Order: sequence, then structure tokens, then C-alpha cells
Amino acid sequence: MSIFDKIGESSNFLQKTLEKYIVFNSEAKEVTLKNKAVLILCQQAQSRVEQFKSLETHPEEGLIATVEQKQITANLHFTPETITLNPDSIDGELRLLTTPELESESMLYKYLIAGWKTFLGGKIPDGTLPKNFRIEGDRVFYNLPRNQLKLLDAFAHTLENGSTLGANLKQGELTIKTSVALSWDDLKLQSLLQLLNTYGSRVRSL
Repeated sequence: MSIFDKIGESSNFLQKTLEKYIVFNSEAKEVTLKNKAVLILCQQAQSRVEQFKSLETHPEEGLIATVEQKQITANLHFTPETITLNPDSIDGELRLLTTPELESESMLYKYLIAGWKTFLGGKIPDGTLPKNFRIEGDRVFYNLPRNQLKLLDAFAHTLENGSTLGANLKQGELTIKTSVALSWDDLKLQSLLQLLNTYGSRVRSL
């Protein structure tokens, strides 16, 4: 018996509603988070990382983030590459799609930014990104507590710790490649419904 069979008469309506957020392709071993679900992920990350002033999808590929740290504003355009599941945290790898843009209202930092552009070739210096984020070349690595990204955990909780998932974000939709086939039966339905109740009103108009 599937998760929707247990619900009864309202199961078709519920499944169609959830498919506006998440779609399982068991044959391809893929989970696709639709635009509304990606926006919820962005809102979760933004609420948990103080330095994120904005985080939104790019119309073609990846995400656009505005980060404020030490009087410096960094505008980053990146796309997710991999997600690794740990017992209590998630390690992620992002790839920068464009050279980061650095700005500051402080005259001192404006001079520093000019120096970084000259001597670092536009690379982001250490300390510009939030804690638990680091940059190496065109790659950004992060580590976040697993309970801060509950939308991912709602479907990935059955996967083994140490699993590395491929990620691809195009036109606002995040496709995650898993090592095993997942279906609606693997979903933490109650957890997802709570997230939609908390964040759904903010994206419902899309």
C-alpha cells in the first residue's frame, strides 16, 4: 500500500498538489524539486545563514546570492554540483558561473576590493563568505546542519550516510541524482506538509 492509498479519497488531490513542489522519477533515480520547492530551500538557507541577504533562482541556471560580511557585499552566481549526506550535516559543492562582484560603501574596503581585483584576479578573499563556507578556485564548499535543510531531509532520510548526490539546477528546478530509486513512499509526508504550511504561502502566488 502506497503512502497515498493510506490517505484515502483525498489522495489524488494531495499528490497533484505535492507534484507542484517535488517529482520522483524512480526509473532514472532522480528527484526534481520544482521552482516552488527550490524557493523554499532558498528561504530556509537565507533564514539560517545571517550573512545571506538574498538568495534566489537565476532564470537560466543556478542561483544568485547576495552576501554581506565585514562591510563587503558579494554578489555570487553559482550552481550546485554535489550534496553529501552526513549523520548531522550536509556537505555541498557549488560551482561559480561568473566572477563574483564585490562592493562596499566603506572607502577603505573599496581600496581593498580594487587591490583584490588587481592581485587576486577577482577571486574572493578569505573571510568574505559566511562561516562554514570556503572557496577554492571556482568552487565553493559548505557545511550546514542537516536540520536546517528539512526539505532535503524529507526525501533523503532513507539514503545511507556518506551518500553523494549529483545536482543540477536549470530554469529554477533542481534535479538531484540519487544512488537508489526513491518514490513517494520514501517521503516524510508530515515533515513536508509542515514546511509547505510554513513557507508555502510565500511562493503560492508563483
